[in-house]
Amino acid sequence: MNTPPPIKKLLVLTSATGAGHDSHAQATMEWCQHLYGEGVEVRIVHLLEDSHFFYKGAVEFYNIIQRNAPWFHHVYFNVIEFLDLLNAGTVSLGRKHTIQLFQEFQPDAILSVHDCLNRGYVELAKSVLGEKVRCATYCTEFSGGYGFSRNWVNLRSDTYFSRTEEVRLAAKKAGVPAERIVKAGHWAAIPFYAAPMSDEEKGNYLSKEFSLEKNRFTLLLSTGGAGAQNHLDLLRALQPLGTGLQVIVLCGRDPVAKIRLEQAVAEEIKFPVRALSFTRDMPRLLQACSAVVARAGATTAGEALLCGCPMLFNALGGIMPQEMPTQRTFQQWGISSPLLRQPRDLKKVVETWLDQPQTLLALKSKILQHRDTTTPEQALRRLLD
Repeated sequence: MNTPPPIKKLLVLTSATGAGHDSHAQATMEWCQHLYGEGVEVRIVHLLEDSHFFYKGAVEFYNIIQRNAPWFHHVYFNVIEFLDLLNAGTVSLGRKHTIQLFQEFQPDAILSVHDCLNRGYVELAKSVLGEKVRCATYCTEFSGGYGFSRNWVNLRSDTYFSRTEEVRLAAKKAGVPAERIVKAGHWAAIPFYAAPMSDEEKGNYLSKEFSLEKNRFTLLLSTGGAGAQNHLDLLRALQPLGTGLQVIVLCGRDPVAKIRLEQAVAEEIKFPVRALSFTRDMPRLLQACSAVVARAGATTAGEALLCGCPMLFNALGGIMPQEMPTQRTFQQWGISSPLLRQPRDLKKVVETWLDQPQTLLALKSKILQHRDTTTPEQALRRLLD
């Protein structure tokens, strides 16, 4: 009688600073279940906020300034860059909790999807579990340069997964041996890699799910994991364009914000607007919409690329350092519009697309040239097999 192979254990380290890191952690679990079924046990932990009250406060502060003062991240980011002094060769704050986690779960592999969970954590894992434990990082950024945290790189990690070729080169420049770097694409959930929707399917989706016109310009206003949004200001700026467009608005997990927005829309906005709570239907939404407005977070940008959806970067309140690698890359690839620094900037772009639809079609064509459909499968098999 054949004995089944032992179950592999994968520990995924993340933190709720925005929604992007958690999205990649959840995608990891989904792909592991798809590839290995019950052969792999995946545990996702918010190690920063769970391990020490100082980190918990830092995460909360991160999300507060993201909602209210994005410009202040230029101070916050540069302070956090010195985290490696706190974790010089091992974990300092939250050390006891982290050791207990490693000892209790006994992972075969550890994957970090957060820049602040690399330096010190790899060293501590190997001291507790031995060199047999495989430690890897998935870097969510689009490129190096300002905004690319040095905390993303730990030279003791066994494998470094990069989103783009630009990040692969940045990691190599930082000292990661070339043979340890694997370009792994956007690391999104499985539905993002499904066959593209046809134009007919997109129209039917808008009609059946939202009672919207099938062929009208449809704008998607996104929100971040911290609930940062300025939807009403943007809707008001679009008002002069009349009924030539329709808008779907994401309100995240904030039911109060959704109710207030719907009330204001009913009183002020003349074109069709549909407000949504948190949804996992982003693959179809991004394909069906003509464009998406969002902060320049790497996760939404990667998902928009997979869906061929033009992205307008919302920079109201300032662009954050961690958003700059994404914005720079889109600019270098020639697939970005000017930053939206004021609500009226959105009106100018949309007005151009409505008057000259061929410009939007040309942009979508160029986006598809940069669509990387590499799934996480190769990376996960390298880590776990």
